[in-house]
Amino acid sequence: MLNYAETTSVSTIVTVSVLPQNQHQDATASTFSYAIGPIDPAQIITMHAHLSTGDECSLLLPVHLPRHILDDPAFRDGYEYNYLSEEECGKEEEDWMTSVTRLVNHIFSSLTDARLYRDLLTGEIVPDFLPWQVGWLLRDLTRLAETDRTLAYVGIGHLCFLLPLLIQDRPVTWPRYEPFRADILHTRAIKAYRARVHFYRKQGKNYDEAQRLALC
Repeated sequence: MLNYAETTSVSTIVTVSVLPQNQHQDATASTFSYAIGPIDPAQIITMHAHLSTGDECSLLLPVHLPRHILDDPAFRDGYEYNYLSEEECGKEEEDWMTSVTRLVNHIFSSLTDARLYRDLLTGEIVPDFLPWQVGWLLRDLTRLAETDRTLAYVGIGHLCFLLPLLIQDRPVTWPRYEPFRADILHTRAIKAYRARVHFYRKQGKNYDEAQRLALC
């Protein structure tokens, strides 16, 4: 990972309202009732960051991004490194941008791939892996929004769904019979979404129409 933390400055067009680490009630409720669909635009702001190269990078930012991720220097490293490497990685990203299921699976694997938690040279666990990946993914989704805002908002919504499952302990109010694991709930959301797509396909809709109609 590149370290630009000392030379990256950030300004936002509106005040960021993020959740403190000990206040997750709203996030927990939205996680429990989650179905794949675009995040409410009112829950997104645009952040403008001046990078170490002198460039300016825009970033779509969910307002309830946990404070400890937003404040982590690795978060800034992730979106800056993504921005600076966009020309090199653009072709590789085309596949996951083609459908809702590919998009949300890409986000899940990017946040949970255990192989990425270790430094490639030393084999040591990378403590700032998750903030770095969140920064990288939000820059990916910001770029996607330039051509497909709905799909980008679906991706941001799925990112916000997964984060509480990855960074919180199981809430005491969570039903005992319900799992609180990212892999199980991600798979459940995918299956429910595919069932809705199948329903619309049976109604004679083509795949593109069906996957848009299946969004909640």
